[in-house]
Amino acid sequence: MGNSDVIAVLALVVSLASAYISYRAFTHSVSVHELESTLAFEKDKSELLMHVEQSRNLFASARREIEQVQFVLSHEPSVVQDALRNYDNLFTEFLPRLVGAERQAGLLWDEIHEWRDKSGRSAFAHHTPRFRSLIENDRIAHESALFCVGELRAQLARARDEFGNRPR
Repeated sequence: MGNSDVIAVLALVVSLASAYISYRAFTHSVSVHELESTLAFEKDKSELLMHVEQSRNLFASARREIEQVQFVLSHEPSVVQDALRNYDNLFTEFLPRLVGAERQAGLLWDEIHEWRDKSGRSAFAHHTPRFRSLIENDRIAHESALFCVGELRAQLARARDEFGNRPR
C-alpha cells in the first residue's frame, strides 16, 4: 500500500466523518426549526383561545344582564309588564341566541384546544380569519345586548314613575 492509498483512505475517512457531522447538523437544524414552528403555533393557538374565551365571557355577561332585568321585570305589577311588552323579544329571541352563541363559543374553544401540530396548523391557517371575524361580531352583539338592557331599565324606571310604582 503506497502513500497515495493511505492518503485516499484518510480522505475517505475524513469525508465520511464530514458527512456524518453534516447529517447531524442537518437533523439538529430540522428539529430546531420544528420546535420553533411548534412553539409559534402554540403561541398563536393560545392567543386565539384567549380571544374565544373573552367572547364566551362577553356572552355570559350579556346573558346575565338580560336574565337579571327579566327577573326584575317579572316581579313588577302587570300594568308595568304590559307597558314594556314590546321588549319581550329581548327575552324570547335575543336571549336564546346569546345562550346558543355562548355554547358555540365553548365548543369552538374545545375544538381549537384539540388542534395538534401538523393538522392543527392547517386548521389554524384555514379557520383563524373567520374566527377573528366572528369574535368581532361577538363584541358587537354584546354591546347591542347591553344597550338594549340599558334602554329597558330606563323604560322600566319611566313605567314605574308613570304608574306610581317604586322598586321593592
